[in-house]
Amino acid sequence: MANTRLNERPWTWTPSPTMNRMMATLLRLPLLHRLISKMILLITFTGRKSNQHYTIPVGYFREGLTITILTKRFRKWWHNFEEPTDVEVRIEGRNYAGQAAALTDIQTIIPIVARVMEVHPREAQIYAVKLLDNGIPDMDSIRELAPKIVVIQVNLMSSKGTV
Repeated sequence: MANTRLNERPWTWTPSPTMNRMMATLLRLPLLHRLISKMILLITFTGRKSNQHYTIPVGYFREGLTITILTKRFRKWWHNFEEPTDVEVRIEGRNYAGQAAALTDIQTIIPIVARVMEVHPREAQIYAVKLLDNGIPDMDSIRELAPKIVVIQVNLMSSKGTV
């Protein structure tokens, strides 16, 4: 029953710029965004070195005013959040202002990653984390994964949309 296509991707797989542009377009369309916007948001930020604006689609987990994004450590974009950074996120057709920060300390991210995997088993599949029979992530899998990923947490503010 597992989606083997996800598991067959090499660890270094990254969506193409064309795929990212298509997803960004879909997420901006009034009705079509509903197909994917419960799983994927758009995050817009200014590059810390280039000072250019970037908008990328990413998977997310929301609890209240906190958005959690997981990304592979080898990717470069997360370095823009090594210091807390103002961002705009588009979630389910609405724009929100927020502040994003990258979390890299392994002990800090382990419980966050475990929570995401428990609530979103698809993320466990994407990151090859074993789930126990009761749906709880296997902590050995989480500990093995933690050094390979970064958690970006976005604290939402209500200035751009209703939170």
